[in-house]
Amino acid sequence: MKEGGSMPQVLKDEVFERIFQAGVDVFYEKDYRSAKMQEIADKAGIPVSLIYNYHKNKEELFDKIASSLRINFDKIAAEEEQAAGLPSEKYRDVAEDYILDLLENYKIFVILMDKSQGTKYEYAKDQLIHSIEQHIHRQLDKKTHISYNDMLCHILASNFAEGILEVARHYKDREFAHTMLSLVTKCYYEGVNSL
Repeated sequence: MKEGGSMPQVLKDEVFERIFQAGVDVFYEKDYRSAKMQEIADKAGIPVSLIYNYHKNKEELFDKIASSLRINFDKIAAEEEQAAGLPSEKYRDVAEDYILDLLENYKIFVILMDKSQGTKYEYAKDQLIHSIEQHIHRQLDKKTHISYNDMLCHILASNFAEGILEVARHYKDREFAHTMLSLVTKCYYEGVNSL
C-alpha cells in the first residue's frame, strides 16, 4: 500500500466529522425546523454543496446525529428492577453512570428531547417519560397494595425526566452533572427536607 493511499479517506472522515459537529452545534442552538444547511456549512467552514456529498438532505443529517445517541431507559429500568437494595441504591448502582454517560453527549440529548419537532424523533421525550412512568408504576405495584391514580406516576416521571433535561441544558462537566443528579435524586427519593 502506498504511503499516501489512505489520505483521501482521512480527509473524507475529517469533513464528515466537521459536518456532524457543525450540525450538532446548529441544531442545538436552534432546532430541526429552524436550522439551515447554509448555517451548518458556515459552521463547518465548507461550501454548502459539500454537505450534500455526505447527506442527501437536512433530515438525513439530523437522523445521523440523533441516532448516534443510544437511549434505552427500558433496559436500564429492567436492570434496576432486578437489583437488590433500596430504590435510591438501585438507581445509584444501575442507572447513575448510564445517565452520566448519556449527559456527556448533552447537546445531542437536548436536540433529541427538545429540538426534534418535525422529525421521526419528535416523540423521544414522551417515550422517555413513558418508560420512566412504567418503571415507577411497576415499582409501586411491588411495594404497596394501595392503588394510586396513574397521574401520580406520570407526574413523577415527568419531573424526573425534566430534571435530567435541566442538567443537560446547563451541562458544564461530568462532576457538575453528578452533583446535580445526586441532589435531584436525593430529593426524588427522600424529599426536599432531606437536603
